Amino acid sequence: MSDKAQPADQTSYSRLSASLLVLVMGVTWGASVSLGKIAAGGGGHPLGLNFWNGLIGGGVLLTIALIRRRPPSLRPQALRFYVICSILGSVAPGTLLFFVLPKIQAGVVSITFAIVPLLTYAIAFLLRREVMTPLRLLGLVLGLTAVGLIVLPEESLPQAGQAVWVLLLLLCSLSYAGEVAYIDIFRPARLDALALTAGMLLMSSVLIAPFMIAFDGYVDLFVPWQGPHWALVAMGATSAIAYALFLHVIRAAGPVFASQTAYVVTLSGVLWGMAIFGETHSGYIWAALAIMMVGLSLVRPRT
Repeated sequence: MSDKAQPADQTSYSRLSASLLVLVMGVTWGASVSLGKIAAGGGGHPLGLNFWNGLIGGGVLLTIALIRRRPPSLRPQALRFYVICSILGSVAPGTLLFFVLPKIQAGVVSITFAIVPLLTYAIAFLLRREVMTPLRLLGLVLGLTAVGLIVLPEESLPQAGQAVWVLLLLLCSLSYAGEVAYIDIFRPARLDALALTAGMLLMSSVLIAPFMIAFDGYVDLFVPWQGPHWALVAMGATSAIAYALFLHVIRAAGPVFASQTAYVVTLSGVLWGMAIFGETHSGYIWAALAIMMVGLSLVRPRT
């Protein structure tokens, strides 16, 4: 093998490895929606479920961070970052998500969450951190069109009145997009992303705890486990592991390549819902999925 051929082979191998990791991440994250639906279906209070989700996911990432000898910072700047990000990315949307999940199909949730990158771009444009181009504007319009196909036709969703839950999910997506925008602007320099996420997830449990106690929302995991208990723990752990892989792909192949995870998450979320719950979807939902995928491809960063 020549010296010139070896780097090319290594590049091909690295891209193949990154592609496989994107597939694993997408399938794992897509499954977390169905796992959350199972956990919420057990009757646990949304505050208690979200408390354990943050504690389990944060615990997994904290363990990895300690093994890497890069623990979360406890400086005031970092703590303030944890608080704001946990409110935007976990406390508010996560609790609302656990409330809505028993009431709507997992596949519809996955399609709705695909609008997060589009909303993130819209916020970045309003903050003048991105420029508006005709193709990206078209992507935003297509995303809103996909949402309209879900909530407007009476035949779109299985039951009447479910459109209101989709609109609540849009609030979750908007909150997640706000978190991304905040991270982009205020992320502390020179702090490890994995450790930051561990701090954010653990902080979310700290912030949720008083409300969980006040509203009698504690979910007891120290009982004989049933399906919802296993699903809750699996959701927290797998989401944390998927995020760790996501950070690795960003470092190894770049953020643009890693952003393709959004496509796999949405598609696998729909397929997991069909496999686990036997979900079926109307033509409007499938059309919304296709339009959302096109919208994502237009808004996705090019550099």
